[in-house]
Amino acid sequence: MVKGCMLRMGYNGPLNKANYLKARFMKPYKFFIHSVIHALSHRKGGYDVMKDYQMCMVTALVLNKKYHFSRVVFHYMKDNITSGSRSWVYPRFV
Repeated sequence: MVKGCMLRMGYNGPLNKANYLKARFMKPYKFFIHSVIHALSHRKGGYDVMKDYQMCMVTALVLNKKYHFSRVVFHYMKDNITSGSRSWVYPRFV
């Protein structure tokens, strides 16, 4: 379902990779993907590459399907706390 949605959104890159480039989508979807990456990303930088779980989020939003966003957010928050890092990755949720 994710790969079909990517083709509908005009993705013109390899579909079998774990990372997808935001620049390879059609123009109307670039800002949408940019917003999802910035709002729900657990990374501190590198906002032009999208992981496969983020593409699942985008697919759920585009196709209006159910998706447990809080599970993903809390999973990466838990990893951040147990890693020993002193920086907060999700400050907008805390």
